[in-house]
Amino acid sequence: MQDNNIIETKEEGILLDNRPIGVMDSGVGGLTVLKEITKILPNESYIFIGDQANLPYGQKRSETVRKLTKRIADYMVEQNVKMFVIACNTATAAAYEYLKAILPIPVIGVIEPGSQMAAKASKSGQIGVIATNGTVRSGDYERLIKRANQAVVVSSLGCPEFVTMVEEGLAGTVEAQVAVNNRLAWFMDKPIDTLVMGCTHFPILEKEIQNVMGDSVTLIDPGVATARQVRDNLSVHDTFAVDHQTGSRQFYTTGNPDDFAKVADKLLGTPITAVKLDI
Repeated sequence: MQDNNIIETKEEGILLDNRPIGVMDSGVGGLTVLKEITKILPNESYIFIGDQANLPYGQKRSETVRKLTKRIADYMVEQNVKMFVIACNTATAAAYEYLKAILPIPVIGVIEPGSQMAAKASKSGQIGVIATNGTVRSGDYERLIKRANQAVVVSSLGCPEFVTMVEEGLAGTVEAQVAVNNRLAWFMDKPIDTLVMGCTHFPILEKEIQNVMGDSVTLIDPGVATARQVRDNLSVHDTFAVDHQTGSRQFYTTGNPDDFAKVADKLLGTPITAVKLDI
């Protein structure tokens, strides 16, 4: 059966695919990834799901996170998305390889692009990673950074309270700065020149993090590298949307839509409407 969203152009071998791109996170943090994707792919349509009813993922067992992520992936496939972006580091660690093997569409995670970006950015070979406890336990950042450069020393720190602060809309407050100061003091005796913000919530605290680490430390936002990988995948498969169309954006949360929209509005810089999703 032909999909009316996939259009063959007169240019031989070129397809245009107007199906949306599916993006998920455990909460609002993945919007930082969506924001980066829409910067370079403004004509695409997007469906975003924040699984706030099950937040935080970082404190859960990997098997539980895998099941939670799969149920969102299954819903996205039902919505006829052309790609599934796991805009959550914990979910990427738990479910990326599994979903890549079983889903009928391309799957993009955030850890590998962020790892490659960090390995290229570091001049001293000393890299820090801040993430949820689940992502730190997985060891994926260290493994993939070392795959890119075996000589690198990686120091990883779990910062689960950062997720809670972002979800509660506390970024930019004195309270947030104090909490970030206290947690990141752990790095003060480690000679890192690069720090991976290994949770998609953390770029929302970029100012507070940079204040502590200083200008000599380069902050890595895996969302930037992930956006490039999404673009490259669409290019390889000839599945860009029509370039003159205005892409649509749909936002869903398994939690409270008003709470989601309040933080999302501030983060995206434009008012959005979120819909409650029961899955």
